[in-house]
Amino acid sequence: MNDTISAAYRGSTPSEHRLLMDQSAVVMKLGLLLMQSGASAYRVKSSMSRLARAVGLDEHHAQISFTEISTTSYSGNNFRTEVAETRIKGINAFKIDVLGDFVSSLPEHINPVQASATLDRIGAEKPLYPPWLLALAAAFACAGFAFLNRGGIIECAVVLLAAFTGQLLRSTLAHQGMNHAAIWLLCGLLSAGLYVGAMSVLIAPGLIGDNHLVGFISSVLYLVPGFPLVTGLLDLFRMDFAAGINRLTYVMLLLVSASCAVWLVSTAFDLPLEQAAAPHLATWLLVLAQVVASFVAAFGFAMLFSASPLACFWAGVIAAGVNPARIWWVEAGWAPHLAVATAVFAAGVLSEILAPAFGRRVSRVSLSVPAVVTMVPGVSFYMSMAHFSNGNIAAALESFVQVLFIFMALGMGLAFSRLLMDPDWRYDRDTQDVASLPTGHTR
Repeated sequence: MNDTISAAYRGSTPSEHRLLMDQSAVVMKLGLLLMQSGASAYRVKSSMSRLARAVGLDEHHAQISFTEISTTSYSGNNFRTEVAETRIKGINAFKIDVLGDFVSSLPEHINPVQASATLDRIGAEKPLYPPWLLALAAAFACAGFAFLNRGGIIECAVVLLAAFTGQLLRSTLAHQGMNHAAIWLLCGLLSAGLYVGAMSVLIAPGLIGDNHLVGFISSVLYLVPGFPLVTGLLDLFRMDFAAGINRLTYVMLLLVSASCAVWLVSTAFDLPLEQAAAPHLATWLLVLAQVVASFVAAFGFAMLFSASPLACFWAGVIAAGVNPARIWWVEAGWAPHLAVATAVFAAGVLSEILAPAFGRRVSRVSLSVPAVVTMVPGVSFYMSMAHFSNGNIAAALESFVQVLFIFMALGMGLAFSRLLMDPDWRYDRDTQDVASLPTGHTR
């Protein structure tokens, strides 16, 4: 009786009120799954609104931050507000693709219970790759970066070992729910320490010279939070400031944590923070090696982002084309940020072209972000932080300003590629107006 009176007071019958609860809950479930997978704020909001329309809601409003969602669902004269928080801050590009396909294939009307069951099945899917395989991916990705950062065979081999061990530790600690800042610090100390220790064993008997230690920065590059960095920048370009600023703050926290590890190791062992000399290879062989290293680095990072094997391969192909071009543009005299912006724009356009070619089994984000991460200036950032810590302010500021310009170039390159290829980016659509949302693929 009391339920009937309460529902009548809200202008609905008990069954209508329960329906509104189910409708609101399933839309929130979709938003949380996307947020836990690392999706951008615009993708989360637009996907939630499209499901809201399909389950019969008249309006759906959402506010998205990095870890929280606030929603209000309207049906007739009634509304329901929900607030949810998630502490899961992982990356799962494959799940983003699967959820995007779910949203894109929604019928005009769907029962909330049916939609919830589908989302439960997607959410319960096991990870694509076991921890040891992700560690191997991180190892080869960092070895590829070591070569691109002018490392030789010895540096690449030691980086392989150090990054493999560090990624295994990261997977273990993350599975236990440890604070991410602490994870990044501990893994950075382990990888950098292993690199220096292994190289010291080779240096002591005179097997190699002592100018190889600068490669220890490459051993921690698997800790660069490239996916949230890129999506955070895209959030800012979409004017989703709450999500973008929160996400980039998280990125900065992780970078600072890993930088502390680099500084501690470099200070403890008095390591030189200098750029290595370019390898002495024939031009054709150097270009071929850069192509292979870029492919391996992007493929490895795509696996770390839990992208599907198909997405990993094509992300590697894109990186193999644009990243060597970026390197040669810089060596030809281009400003580094201009070369990055041009290469990232090309990567974004190629992703827009390739994604539909596979029946949308992969999204543009699964292709573009791993390819773009190969251009994140991780070495420059870590070196600038180490220079700051050592009191070398002039060298630190020089590196840090260049890093900031490159970060901006990363966001601008992808943003302009989407402005060119995606009408949902060219025009500022209101994701709260469920009736006017597009019905095509979520891209």
